[in-house]
Amino acid sequence: MPEEFVPVQLGRKDASGQIARQLRRAISVGQWLPGERLPSELELAESFDVARATAREALKILAATGLVVSSRGSRGGTYVAVPDAETVAEQLSDAIRLWYRAGNVSLHDVDEARWVLEMQCVDLAARRRTEEDLEAIYQPIHLASNPDLDLAEWLQLDIEFHTAITRAAKNQILELAMMSVHLMRPATNTVFVDLLDREAVWAQHTVIYQAIADQDPGAARAAFQGHVGYLDDTRRKALADISATDIFVATLPDSSRLAASRPRTE
Repeated sequence: MPEEFVPVQLGRKDASGQIARQLRRAISVGQWLPGERLPSELELAESFDVARATAREALKILAATGLVVSSRGSRGGTYVAVPDAETVAEQLSDAIRLWYRAGNVSLHDVDEARWVLEMQCVDLAARRRTEEDLEAIYQPIHLASNPDLDLAEWLQLDIEFHTAITRAAKNQILELAMMSVHLMRPATNTVFVDLLDREAVWAQHTVIYQAIADQDPGAARAAFQGHVGYLDDTRRKALADISATDIFVATLPDSSRLAASRPRTE
């Protein structure tokens, strides 16, 4: 049986935010379960010794995150909800982007995390993929054969290909972790994207796809290693004497923005 919620005395600033954080923490540890009703605005105002408007604002903050929903009528009130995957992804995306841009994450950190996570994803995808997954993985390969794609479109298909593999692994925690990697790949790609051979990249993607289609985890891992090895070699050529450890993501531009300003090459 979860412990009863006990309000902690508030500081002087941002009372509504403090209340929201306390309620969110209580929900996360199970003091209120999905579908259960939270205290009313009036009850919260009395518990925290604040104005009712302050309590109302705290509930609005929670509602904005999808953690609670409000209803009217005889059974009206604020109830604990389970945020859907898309809502969680959007919120996590914003937080991760800010963290990357404000922090000291290096290009090497992103590369290393990607290798560790996606190596496991291609293995699991080969074991668990469905026909629907195979279609989602193959679609970007097919579309990328269009020679008229601009850089931003081509890179977006690359991310869609790898995202489809992550989903085929059927592990939501891995999917969220890989999201943090994919979010910064448009930026990390800027240091070497001009040197990439598009046909070589998509030939490598095709080998990965075929191994997953054949349900051969070993071949899938080897194909992914070959792909990453090619990207590493290309990046080393682009960086010359600079180590990826010394390049921070916060200093990199977004390749999608660069693509818009670059002339098309025929």
